Amino acid sequence: MTQEDKRFYHKEYCHPKFLKEKERKRIENEQWDTLYQYIIKLHDLVVLPTGNITRLQDLRAGFTMKEGKKVRQWKNGPDFALMLEAYKLAEDSIKWCIVNKLNGSKDAKAINYGISIMINKLNEANANRKKKARNKVETEIVKEGARETNRITNMINQVQNENVNNLSEEIDVTTLFD
Repeated sequence: MTQEDKRFYHKEYCHPKFLKEKERKRIENEQWDTLYQYIIKLHDLVVLPTGNITRLQDLRAGFTMKEGKKVRQWKNGPDFALMLEAYKLAEDSIKWCIVNKLNGSKDAKAINYGISIMINKLNEANANRKKKARNKVETEIVKEGARETNRITNMINQVQNENVNNLSEEIDVTTLFD
């Protein structure tokens, strides 16, 4: 038994599971904080209204609002990092809408409008994320292929050098005069 956070956990199964969950929550909280700070900076706010916070967290949990009711649309919604990427993609249009359509408003309505624009960019942000991951894998495959080619080339050179050395040792000048 291992004690952590005033609780005891089984060493074999429960404690590693607890540590993984704790790390996942820490990462998600950091992503949430980054998104929260970005929205505050984008809308030039002091505090984000609780209704907007609830909407973002519901989106993360997989809920959407249909006819005033919360409806589960996905098992898990997009993570906060993906929402941040979508916000960055939609930043110019959100700023334009705040200035031109909402007359510089900083209320919950303006923030909801920005969230709606961000939701429309989620698919594009997800596609960009998948493309980056695919490019990373392809780059790694190319690097591995280059390493393998270098290794094979070095082996061939080594074998050739050994063969040349063996040939030079076999040729004896005295045998030519016999």
